[in-house]
Amino acid sequence: MFVQLVHIRIKQGRLKEFFEVFQVNFDGTRAEPGNYRFDVLQDPEDEHHFVIYEAFENETAVDAHRQTEHYRVTVEGLKDLMTTGTREKNFFQMVMPDHDAALAGE
Repeated sequence: MFVQLVHIRIKQGRLKEFFEVFQVNFDGTRAEPGNYRFDVLQDPEDEHHFVIYEAFENETAVDAHRQTEHYRVTVEGLKDLMTTGTREKNFFQMVMPDHDAALAGE
């Protein structure tokens, strides 16, 4: 399983617009066949900082996700809403509950 955390920081006063723009990606991604989880988390100490937890079957499913219309529309819609103009991404590989696969790479 392939997991990524995407950090998005939204400008002050633009939260309503963020939710409207991101709903398109949320609904579309959760319907994709290779998507296992797609959760939107809000930082309790900074309401303008969101972390998107995405779990996909594999990197191929992530690549397919990036080709969808809902992804393209959302990325375009976020450009003016973000404080930095970019999204920070961290990539992970699931090792538990299937830690034997991780050990095989030792």
